[in-house]
Formats: sequence, C-alpha cells, structure tokens
Amino acid sequence: MSVMEQAYKGGFVAEKEFGFMLPTRFPDLDLSELDTSGVALVVKIADARHLNVRYLGRVLIGAASGGVKTAVVCSRGGDSVKAFPLGNFWLMVNEADELKRQLMAERRIRAAG
Repeated sequence: MSVMEQAYKGGFVAEKEFGFMLPTRFPDLDLSELDTSGVALVVKIADARHLNVRYLGRVLIGAASGGVKTAVVCSRGGDSVKAFPLGNFWLMVNEADELKRQLMAERRIRAAG
C-alpha cells in the first residue's frame, strides 16, 4: 500500500493547521464567524462515496478532546471548501452515520420480507 492510499484510509485525510494560517491557505473562505485562535482541523475528502463516516466521527471526537474548535472541509482537489465549528461538523457526520445505519437496516428488512 502506498503512502497516498494509507493517507486516504476511510476516504479522507485529517490534518491539523494553525488557525492563523487558514486565511493564507484558504483565501476565499469566510472565517469571520469561527474561532481561529487555536488549532483547526482540515479534512480533505478524496471521494464522498467511499467516506467512512463512523471513522471520521471518531477522528473529530479525538480532535475536539485535543482542543480543536474549527473544521475546514475540502475536496481532494481543493475546489470546494467549507468551514464549520467542529461541534457542528461532528453533528452532521453523526447524523450521516445514523442515516446510513437506518438505510442499511431498511435494506435488510426489505430483503428478508
């Protein structure tokens, strides 16, 4: 397995970035409503279809326990960039995980019936 494949395990890469560097790294991103005084988490999603939302949720919980307050989410190419408070992003990821579990349960029920 190459380094790039290891990095995108789970369909994403999460890296920490100093909050004061975000305007330089993402100049078109509006950060006025976010806390950029500490460390931020930059999540690069390689392919949304292969995103492991449960694993991403665990990474976000670990980042939050480490004091991260802001998440920047971008596609692998960097053409689509959004910023969220880390707690809000975790809620979105958790909701996506729950929806995925419900859809899988519904699929099993339909297959059995």
